[in-house]
Amino acid sequence: MKTKSKKKEIKVRLTNQDFDHLNNLVKESSLSRESYLRMCINGLVPRPVPSKELIEVIKILREIAEKMNQIAISVYTQNGINKSLYMENYEKLQQQINEIMILIRQPINMEEVWQSPKSGQ
Repeated sequence: MKTKSKKKEIKVRLTNQDFDHLNNLVKESSLSRESYLRMCINGLVPRPVPSKELIEVIKILREIAEKMNQIAISVYTQNGINKSLYMENYEKLQQQINEIMILIRQPINMEEVWQSPKSGQ
């Protein structure tokens, strides 16, 4: 896939307050300022990086899911559980974890941001 050439440059003047606000938003997103502004230009506002606590919760959920899988395998070898039902539930748990990750990293639509009051106003 061919990458877009970024040859055009613009200069924007901001107040100290707006500049600090932009830098805080960029820092929270862990993107470069340029990447952050490109997303905004395309009508998307990046979400902040998930908290360390949320990442830890997801890690724990994944560990639980893996342990459930190990239990299912051991029970299945002993003919004591319906493996297909268990695996269906295991896959649902994995899917929900993936959906959580997608939701917390999904950019916010610019219209949603415009509806909320800007800091300092």
